[in-house]
Amino acid sequence: MPLEPRFPEYHINVEYNRHGLHPKRLNLPAYGGEKLILPDMVIHRQGHDEKNLLVIQIKKETNSESREHDRAVITGMKETFGYRRGLLIDLPAGPGAANRKAHLEWL
Repeated sequence: MPLEPRFPEYHINVEYNRHGLHPKRLNLPAYGGEKLILPDMVIHRQGHDEKNLLVIQIKKETNSESREHDRAVITGMKETFGYRRGLLIDLPAGPGAANRKAHLEWL
């Protein structure tokens, strides 16, 4: 199911780290200060921060990395770039994945 028809007024970008001409950076003190970030998906209007709708971070449930970093990125994107909503998705993976549903956490 393509997302574009559901958000006709927005751009949908995957691994998009631009803020105008510059790479997106966030101050994440718990993770060493200012960092370049690469959100998995954003739904926004390129060129300004007035219609930044949704930032999404996606992980396989078998990925052992802390979800706290993903939450910090989402929260920082909302605070710094004005995204209205954030979503952390844990996708089923590994044995029995077909019998499990994705876990969605709205921030």
